[in-house]
Amino acid sequence: MSGSPSPLKKKKRLLAPREEIAWFPAIDAELCNGCEACADLCRPGVFEPGPVDEGDGVLRRPKMSVAHPYNCLVLCTRCEPVCPSGAITLPRPEDFQRFVEYVD
Repeated sequence: MSGSPSPLKKKKRLLAPREEIAWFPAIDAELCNGCEACADLCRPGVFEPGPVDEGDGVLRRPKMSVAHPYNCLVLCTRCEPVCPSGAITLPRPEDFQRFVEYVD
């Protein structure tokens, strides 16, 4: 072992402008139950409740939406496992490693 910290413990520096990196979650509206667990967890403020659906006369919690996708931290995956309904998916991290440099 080299004794150097793993990439998980190092800070990340983006190698391209954030607006050019399409790393952000997607929410399957069919699966989302509107619990807001993702919004409670996400400090950068990626998620917000969407519009209230009253189409059938039944008031339901609004589904969550990815309101601010470029607030998402590149390679962050914390929201996906906290979604109890499995509605959140993220891109493959391997496809985005080229956009990140790890620094001390």
